[in-house]
Amino acid sequence: MTATLKNADGTAINLTDATVKFHCGMEGDPDNAIVDATAVIVAASTGRVRYTWTAADTAEAGEYAAEWQLSWAAGTVVRTVPSRAGGFKIVIRPEVA
Repeated sequence: MTATLKNADGTAINLTDATVKFHCGMEGDPDNAIVDATAVIVAASTGRVRYTWTAADTAEAGEYAAEWQLSWAAGTVVRTVPSRAGGFKIVIRPEVA
């Protein structure tokens, strides 16, 4: 899964010197995340990131809330994208036999 992380005005977030984590879990239950992992920064200056799903990540069908969490080495700046509550929705469908 790839994404371009953007500011509210639509411009790309510069991820130079940043660490990006991908979080995905049941909405409203942050203690039971199915994913809490570091993402790959594909292009820092254009805000492009990637997370590669594992089999364990998608083992349980359901609707999940997801977000990207950004932090910079220079300080304690932590930012969540998207900034709205509930992040964005991920749907994992059951395997079709």
